[in-house]
Amino acid sequence: MTQPAVLDSRPGAIARFIGRPVFWGVAVALVMSMSLGLALSRKLPDAPPIYLTLPPFSLTSEKGVAFGSEELRGRVWIASFMFTSCPSVCPKLMEKMAELQHRTRNAGTGVHLVSISVDPETDTPERLAEFARRFKASPYRWTFLTGEEKALEETVVKGFKLAMGKDVENALQIFHSERLVLVDAEGRIRGYYEADKPGIARLLAAVNYLINVR
Repeated sequence: MTQPAVLDSRPGAIARFIGRPVFWGVAVALVMSMSLGLALSRKLPDAPPIYLTLPPFSLTSEKGVAFGSEELRGRVWIASFMFTSCPSVCPKLMEKMAELQHRTRNAGTGVHLVSISVDPETDTPERLAEFARRFKASPYRWTFLTGEEKALEETVVKGFKLAMGKDVENALQIFHSERLVLVDAEGRIRGYYEADKPGIARLLAAVNYLINVR
């Protein structure tokens, strides 16, 4: 009776089989097909929504020069709002911005950070420059802005659709949004994020999408 063919399980026979080119050809094909299957099974991240397009704006940087939407054209950027005499919230928010500066460093100048003061009476360019040094802001990747109060309100309130101002019952109490805002290379707002760990993670995922997928 003819016996069914079986693979010789002796060590020498196995070694000879592994040494054949056909074995490695099949092995490479299997690995490539598995890798392709895994790649196809991964869901691409969702595109961040488009909320609105920012109107053109121009303010004054910590260098004392005009800086605004024209200088940011073609770059993904993250905006925050602050004032230098803020005792608690703003320093913590700037620490988050410094973290973002570090974590987006591989993107180079493709990702820019912008911090807009809501206290133009106090925050001169010189004071903003000192504040920027405190948080080790790169002069090429992180810009601090101030300007006339009307121009700031036009940018923050009418442009970003966020609150800013002074408490009517206490003129010394300045308020502003603590959210981070993501803007794409076309000047469109793509997200508002809390400056906490989950918010930062979502923001970085959206940044990654805008610089790599779009």
